[in-house]
Amino acid sequence: MNRSHTTHFTAVVVTAFAVPMAAAGLLACTSDTPVDPQPPAITATSAVPTALRWQPFQGVNLPVAEQGPRHIDGAVATGFDRNPVGAALAAIHATVRMSIASDSQWPSVGARMLAPGPARDLWATTRAQISITAPIADGAPKLLGYRLSHYSGDAADIDVYSIHPDNSLTRNSTRVIWHVDDWRLRPPEDRTRSPVSAVDLPPADMVALPAR
Repeated sequence: MNRSHTTHFTAVVVTAFAVPMAAAGLLACTSDTPVDPQPPAITATSAVPTALRWQPFQGVNLPVAEQGPRHIDGAVATGFDRNPVGAALAAIHATVRMSIASDSQWPSVGARMLAPGPARDLWATTRAQISITAPIADGAPKLLGYRLSHYSGDAADIDVYSIHPDNSLTRNSTRVIWHVDDWRLRPPEDRTRSPVSAVDLPPADMVALPAR
């Protein structure tokens, strides 16, 4: 695959997981009744990654936190907490790694980070027809944050927001499921419908990932 084709492929797929950087605002309400001085409890789906740091993979910086991944073996990242933050981090890592892993790396990413089933098999068939031999040299999207629209201990729906070099924003709608002992990304079953869409602004309740 030549560089222009590689860059195009990467941009299309990576935008699904990146989130625009935006701080979620807190809405206060006034009342004549006494107010509890304690701040409101943070809901599970709005919890933020702790001890966040960034680690590069194939030219894209990925978030690593206390909630995961705990193990990075080449292109494969595993060991995510079974909670909303762990699910979101797993979705981000799996989406990016399956998209830009090199020709020698993607089989192990698919086997260990994607949920088994027809959707994974279809992804593997499609991926085998594309060649990626080098990291993204420039123009990589940047992850801004995520929003959980649904969470249970067994599955989570997560929108990942990214910003691109031209300042455009995208949303990647993903789903992860708890499989055996970790979160696994479930690729879209309908390959005619892209999970990536353009957005004007990130949602106010997005969990922002502070820039490196």
